[in-house]
Amino acid sequence: MKKHTIVLLLIVLAVLAGCLAGALGLRQSTANGDACRLYLLDGTSRDALCDTLVADGVLHSTTAFRLVASLLRLDEVRPGSYVVEPHMRTLTLVRKLRNGQQDPIRLTIGKFRLPQDLNDYLGQKLMHDTFDVSLSTFHLVLPDTYEVYWTITPEAFMQRMEREYNTFWRGVKGSEKVAKESERREITILASIVEEETNYGPEKPLIASVYLNRLRRGMPLQADPTVKYAVGDFTLRRILNRHLGVESPFNTYLHTGLPPAPICLPSKATIEAVLNAPETQYLYFCASPAMDGTHRFAATLAEHNRNAAAFHRALDSRTR
Repeated sequence: MKKHTIVLLLIVLAVLAGCLAGALGLRQSTANGDACRLYLLDGTSRDALCDTLVADGVLHSTTAFRLVASLLRLDEVRPGSYVVEPHMRTLTLVRKLRNGQQDPIRLTIGKFRLPQDLNDYLGQKLMHDTFDVSLSTFHLVLPDTYEVYWTITPEAFMQRMEREYNTFWRGVKGSEKVAKESERREITILASIVEEETNYGPEKPLIASVYLNRLRRGMPLQADPTVKYAVGDFTLRRILNRHLGVESPFNTYLHTGLPPAPICLPSKATIEAVLNAPETQYLYFCASPAMDGTHRFAATLAEHNRNAAAFHRALDSRTR
């Protein structure tokens, strides 16, 4: 057999072998029996990706994956969070990673009290570890569960929060009463105090009415949660005289009007409760002696003092 014929035969055999290997690789599926989520950083190489896939149990062997990745020119993966479905075709997975077809994550934002706590949480849950929600933008964030991409930037996150905020205010009952952004901010600040006062939803409108009445009369709000915020100790169970004297713009025993910013992120339901608070004559409230999380409301100081005395008697009887 002539030399050039042998060379040609070897080339044909190599091509056939490549086609066979490619066909086998394209038909192969991942090993995971349950859905698996990958978190891939910017600059992840093919080798690093293969190590991750093996470590996470997605692949037992990387041979077929490497072959398909090579054929489809998957040299460097786009950053993102990707879900690998059970026994996903290798070809489908490689295409998904090559094209950067991320799957959104569910980000649950709760009742954070401080912007830094929210920033720390976002840095733990998302790819970027530095977020800069400030005291002035804190009120734009509404507690809820959002679907976002893991790679969302701090700027894009705040833009998303602002869109959600505006959508909420356009649709919430009573929104026609607060057309100005400054009014929305004030409602949010008051709602944050109500949020910290009680977990009992039916009473939130009444508590809001107390504070609204006090604001209209120029009375200090004297809200205990603002004192906890001023002191910086959210575990306080009883507010003592030494706490009441702490100088802070958030201490509503020392300063009239609203604090300069929310003392937590209030829920949408609490904001709505403030917006639609009933008209009452109540100026005071205190915890019920039943110790069941409800309150007693009063229009006069004398009535309030009787309610407070009843509560303290009940409290003392429990601590004996």
